[in-house]
Amino acid sequence: MKITVLSLDLYGFNEFIAKELQKKEIDVTYINSAEFKYNYKNFTERSKNFLSKTFFKRNLKKLKQTEFVLNKISNDIQDVTLVIDPAHFNHTILKEIRKKSKKLIAYNYDSMVQLPLPSDKITYFDEIYSFDKNDCEKYQFKFITNFIYIPKEEIKPNFDLKVFTIQSKSQDRMHTINKIANELDRLSIKNYEFHIYGKPSNNAYKNIIFFNERISFDFFKNKMKNAEILLDLVRKGQNGLSFRIFEAMALQKKLITTNKNITRYDFYNPNNILVIDTDNISIPASFLNSKYEPLNEQIYQKYTLENWIQTVFNI
Repeated sequence: MKITVLSLDLYGFNEFIAKELQKKEIDVTYINSAEFKYNYKNFTERSKNFLSKTFFKRNLKKLKQTEFVLNKISNDIQDVTLVIDPAHFNHTILKEIRKKSKKLIAYNYDSMVQLPLPSDKITYFDEIYSFDKNDCEKYQFKFITNFIYIPKEEIKPNFDLKVFTIQSKSQDRMHTINKIANELDRLSIKNYEFHIYGKPSNNAYKNIIFFNERISFDFFKNKMKNAEILLDLVRKGQNGLSFRIFEAMALQKKLITTNKNITRYDFYNPNNILVIDTDNISIPASFLNSKYEPLNEQIYQKYTLENWIQTVFNI
């Protein structure tokens, strides 16, 4: 069986899909467009591309990135191709993988509010899965959550950090995260770390750490392992479950989240998961002081990557 997995994989989540397929002795082509890097040869080339983009809508870097992906596509016809967040890819790429695939599947783990998928791109696919239930109802996508991609860890007795998160920067997230930091300070909790991808903000709390370069997977995994509680902040308009939820499940961590929809899932346990209101943030001391209660194993297995692959690829 031949399978291609194509995505803009900034954080390496999708490579786990390819590796899990390889364990099943499937011939896998894994294409990560985030591996593409382009440096202008000189100032003249940069200036020419600026003029080309401005007046002719022709972007040299995007053309080179398309070329990069096309060169990675296998010449062999694929039994299945999975494109993750296909809105990132242009028609040239989608047409080519459509020709090379017996079955073409998409998976959106961004909501249509955040990353719209135009109707003329939807038509390329035999099936489209989404982690967003609202999108599934509106566009007739198939619902599936994100997945547990790391091995299950034993519950730790001691932790270096009380609360940890890593997030990309947005105005609403910064507003919320500052209020959460203020609440933790009020509760005399100082050992928390919030890592934010983006430029530093004025008046941010000292335990909020800004970064502009990509952080390694091992770095933030170790931070998560050494924290008692993980923090999950959803984007505006999102109701699907982020990877923070599944990381918390695998690492057997408690979770603070702004995603109110989490209470509808079978793994929800108010002892382990605190849903906060961004307009009125309150973190009870009873939640901070109680221990994690292990999840039922049957429910846990339902959200593993292995089960996700069985569902999406029907293998």
